[in-house]
Amino acid sequence: MSADPVIPELKSLLSSIVSHGKTGNVRAVVQSLHEFEKKARNKKNDPTIQELLARAYRHTLEPFGVAKKFKDVEQMLIKIEHLLKANSASEDMQEILSDALNAAVFHYIMNEKDKEIHQTLSRLGAFANQHQINPFVQFNYAMSLSKVAEYFVAKENKDVAYNILWEIIGLVTFYPGKEILTQVSEGLLQCVKIAGSRLNMTELDNLANRVDEFINFTNEFEIQQKLTACQGLIFQFVAGLRMRNGYSPDGKLQKGLKK
Repeated sequence: MSADPVIPELKSLLSSIVSHGKTGNVRAVVQSLHEFEKKARNKKNDPTIQELLARAYRHTLEPFGVAKKFKDVEQMLIKIEHLLKANSASEDMQEILSDALNAAVFHYIMNEKDKEIHQTLSRLGAFANQHQINPFVQFNYAMSLSKVAEYFVAKENKDVAYNILWEIIGLVTFYPGKEILTQVSEGLLQCVKIAGSRLNMTELDNLANRVDEFINFTNEFEIQQKLTACQGLIFQFVAGLRMRNGYSPDGKLQKGLKK
């Protein structure tokens, strides 16, 4: 680790950015960031300073998002991406970018910026796909998926809910465990509610099997409740589909009807 005497000063400025951001003092945040960049200007090849700078951009993004300065939000993301390129193997840097993208998704949702939501979620999804062994990146992607799912379900957008439903299923299947399930269980439930009617029998069967497996991933009662509710909804859609095809809800051919 670098012993550069400027590092304590940068850490102090980072703390200032965080504290001013929490109070919504954007001007003070910008001033602290400017001073931070000035002190780090000739030392950007130091990995420790690169990470501190990335964290400074991440925490500057937050008050910009609250203030609806979305061009500045995008600039912070671009700056973090640039720093990551110089140290792409750093899991800490990967986590910082995924966390920043997740934060940006939140602020776009709060301001109903649908185009930016789609773009940023896709950006985070692509990043998560490139860094599959980093659990923190997957965790942030799971958080964003669930938030976006709830947002578009509230707007009754069945197309988006359908797509996110299968993205959530794929993510949890690949990364089984309560950490991911904790983040996506509500989004999964909401997606099943609105997109379940679009599923065919094969998709419903596959979904039921996946959810049954997910229940075994965790002992968390609240998560199991949501997953059980998902199963109940799936069985309702299965029953409805059977009845539309001339069968009883349990799958038996109704009397007087031929196959």
